[in-house]
Amino acid sequence: MSMRETNILLTAVGRRAYLVEYFKEALRGTGGKVYAANCVRDTTGLLAADDFEIVPKSADPGYVDSLVELCRRWRIALLFSLHDWDAPVIARNRERFLAVGTTPVMGDARLLSTCLDKYSTASAMEEIGVAVPWTTLSLSDAAAKMSELRCPMIVKPRWGQGSLGLFKVYSEKELEWAFNLSDVLARRFAANCPEIDVSQPQVVVQQFISGEEYGCDIVNGLDGQFRRAFVKHKLGMRAGETDAAESADVPSIAAAAEKVGRWSRHLGCMDSDWIVGDDGVPCLVELNPRFGGGYPFTHLSGANVVKACVDWANGVDDGSWCEDYRVGVKIGKEIGLRVYGDSRNT
Repeated sequence: MSMRETNILLTAVGRRAYLVEYFKEALRGTGGKVYAANCVRDTTGLLAADDFEIVPKSADPGYVDSLVELCRRWRIALLFSLHDWDAPVIARNRERFLAVGTTPVMGDARLLSTCLDKYSTASAMEEIGVAVPWTTLSLSDAAAKMSELRCPMIVKPRWGQGSLGLFKVYSEKELEWAFNLSDVLARRFAANCPEIDVSQPQVVVQQFISGEEYGCDIVNGLDGQFRRAFVKHKLGMRAGETDAAESADVPSIAAAAEKVGRWSRHLGCMDSDWIVGDDGVPCLVELNPRFGGGYPFTHLSGANVVKACVDWANGVDDGSWCEDYRVGVKIGKEIGLRVYGDSRNT
């Protein structure tokens, strides 16, 4: 079956040049192109694309208008957002994109809101039977639980990203100090992010779970139906992202991830973080319903979710995108550079 021209738009592309290249490879020989949009010009992801456009920030009233126009001009079939706070704006305007023939590959607005709110994530997972660390918004409840369990606690912004405002504390005194500082940092961050409800408590406290850390890419089709879960054992972290990992076969995580995928009905790839404690039960720590920083480990282990999305958009569902997947593949990130400005050649 020949592929129709399938043009891709990656929004908030930033430094994700590797994802641009993955899509280019998936489209090779089809006539399709990879386009990028970003609010900052000097980013390597833009330069990797076939063409790009500088757009307003996602909080700008004209942002959606600018994206819809790009989708119309470039005949975009699939749109992927690569940033936590960009995706909800697009999801709320899903019908406008569908009207110009573009499918936003993400969850709906309610799902994105739940995933961005770590307290709501924990509550939702408890409802569907997926284990999560004990979680609270109350400093006094956290202090009482800490005294009862005699274990460390994790303090972090309720709506946060990376490791901003995250602390591991060992005493009630540290807990109070960390809680107050995390609240200050969270509110400072929220002041520039309209998606965050500043009238709500801004800090969550969770029981620290000692164990092995894993990532898992949860893949649903463009129909929202669960397809596969790909687990990786984290071997190193840097700035909140996986820096080294090994593809792994962990049935307990895969089974829990399938529950998440069937609950979420998101489209495409969802990034998730897990910890497996001494009891062997996988605890979900975080959900990011998009291609996350850990996706390259899945891709290079043989599960080409990028190709899957292009195939599905063209009515192809033969499973070839993951037939080469293998476990035991160790991968580490490296530093790469791209020249995007030279005084001798504009």
